[in-house]
Amino acid sequence: MNKKTKRWLKIAGLAAFVFILSGCTANFCSPEDQARIMYVQENGDSDRTNATYDFNDNLTKIIDKAESAGIATPSEDYWEAIDTRVLAAATTRAGAQAGSLTDEEILTQFGYVKFLGGSNELWANWDAWTNELKLMLGVEATPDSDFSKLYKQEINTAYLNYRACIAIEDGNYGPTEQYFFHAKTWGYAFERGLIEGLFVYPVAWLIETFAVMFGMAGWGQVLSILLTTIIVRGLLLAATFKSTLGTQKMTLLQPELAKIQSKYPNSATNQYEKQRLAQEQMELYKRNGVNPFSQILIMFLQFPIFIAVWGAMTGSAILATGSFLGLNLNQSVGSAITGTLFVGGWWTAIILFILMGVSQFVAMKLPNWLQKKDVKNVSHTMKNPSADSQQKQMKLMSNVMLIMIIVMGFSLPSAMGIYWFIGALISIAQTFITRKVMERKQ
Repeated sequence: MNKKTKRWLKIAGLAAFVFILSGCTANFCSPEDQARIMYVQENGDSDRTNATYDFNDNLTKIIDKAESAGIATPSEDYWEAIDTRVLAAATTRAGAQAGSLTDEEILTQFGYVKFLGGSNELWANWDAWTNELKLMLGVEATPDSDFSKLYKQEINTAYLNYRACIAIEDGNYGPTEQYFFHAKTWGYAFERGLIEGLFVYPVAWLIETFAVMFGMAGWGQVLSILLTTIIVRGLLLAATFKSTLGTQKMTLLQPELAKIQSKYPNSATNQYEKQRLAQEQMELYKRNGVNPFSQILIMFLQFPIFIAVWGAMTGSAILATGSFLGLNLNQSVGSAITGTLFVGGWWTAIILFILMGVSQFVAMKLPNWLQKKDVKNVSHTMKNPSADSQQKQMKLMSNVMLIMIIVMGFSLPSAMGIYWFIGALISIAQTFITRKVMERKQ
């Protein structure tokens, strides 16, 4: 296997690693949350005042899909009987407050029991009631195995695609505030996992706290992301301050490194020159108090924080509520752009994607631009093939990472796009500030 193939395999492995880890944070939605989402997706009779059964739009789509696939569908008597059982179970779950509520209000608050039963087991009640009705109404009037499979697949899609269940207060959340979620505690977060308890929940807590302070939707959400980003990046900078200064020192030492590298043009093939080059480079780093491996520490800390913020942005119930300039911040940038063209949040998503891409490009390329400026005035008596090859590899990795960020940004929630945009601006400012500080010290 040649070097070029190995290099591309490493890049492909890095990309796969990033995308796999991006889904490592656990879903905070409890079985009750999932059942509530499922009930909103399919809530049976859409008008219970009629004498005849009036199928809800989502249920109609499922039935039509089954009929087009040649699958037998249950009778209207079955759906009426199921709804009767749902109302009875919801009334029992409502307890003493049932007397002050209408049937519609009871179903709105407790109808989720249709898909939750036993020990918080999804589908337990529906399966039990369907088996009872097979004996009462006959097998022909009730769902067969094919319809049950299709029905469950369609309903499950609703909760499998929804992760925004992290709330610090009980309330209604979602694009149209149709999902009621109980507050999640820090203890619950630690039950989901260590990263969830240490990082994901605190970040989501900050987002909701600031959003409630500034306004539940719109600019209030954006301001909450802004402050959360500043806090997260500030803590990260404090934890890696020494390593960050070391990285900046390495950038400022590039002219000196260029001079050393020019002394050993054959270091790629000559073992003696290779050893001398490494020795002089390490001496230069030692004199200036630089650890060349400090960047590894920064990446080691940054990556789990990034994954945690990703999980918090995706899981925050408050960010899934309402919209900012027509754009729901829990919706991915890509779906907003490829959805309804030139309408509502489409323009917001386009502008956000451009700002995110441009700012990330500048933030990642700025250190290289400044480095080239420093090295430009250094006279090279000879070129160093080894150094040139190393720079090309670093440039390639940088470009691949930039492309990955832009591609990932297309599939991330819009809130994460705002986080990346603000974070890029902070990185740009940080580069200039630390550079000025180091230049004055020199």
